[in-house]
Amino acid sequence: MKAYLFDTENGLYQGETFVGYGEAVQEEGITSIPVPEYHCGEIPLFDTEVKLWKVLPVLSVRQRLTASEANSRENRL
Repeated sequence: MKAYLFDTENGLYQGETFVGYGEAVQEEGITSIPVPEYHCGEIPLFDTEVKLWKVLPVLSVRQRLTASEANSRENRL
């Protein structure tokens, strides 16, 4: 069965893999929920709280990740 990979920190879609039928997808960063259709300039993100994919514009995701990285650096100082 096809499974879908995502980054556990930010939900970014990372590709597909296959697991045996009947195997439960229990690892972090993998789901059996199919990625919705997306187009150029969009990127899917998996929301682990609600167990759904969201498709967002690349620019908004880039801004969100940049802000998150800046906050992480400030917290380390």
